[in-house]
Amino acid sequence: MRPEPREIAFAREKAKRTLPVSLLVLLGIVAMYLPLPKRFVAALPFVIAIVLTVRLLQFLRGRTGRERLWPVVTLALTGLLLGSLAMQAVFYPSVSAYEKCMSGALTSHGRAACEEIRKQGPLGMDFIVK
Repeated sequence: MRPEPREIAFAREKAKRTLPVSLLVLLGIVAMYLPLPKRFVAALPFVIAIVLTVRLLQFLRGRTGRERLWPVVTLALTGLLLGSLAMQAVFYPSVSAYEKCMSGALTSHGRAACEEIRKQGPLGMDFIVK
């Protein structure tokens, strides 16, 4: 039994709309491994991926819930990653100081000194770390 031409056209259009979202999320995840402040460039592919995912969900409006599941999961994960970037921007001084310390720490003694920065927490409070 051959699929209808209408279903084939729908599948092609869906793939055309899904592939850029996947590539943008992958690009954003790779950019998250850059050192600060270059890491914030990852926000651009994440924002574009969110916009394209919302458009994809609008395209899939009349379809079943199973077809809309992965775009919703993608939207949620991309939002979490963007939120992670936002938190790093809010607490930039302490996150940057910790990363600079860790990049220069060559010994376990040096890394232990960096742990003191991490234990202080983003607001300068001494958190209990177990």
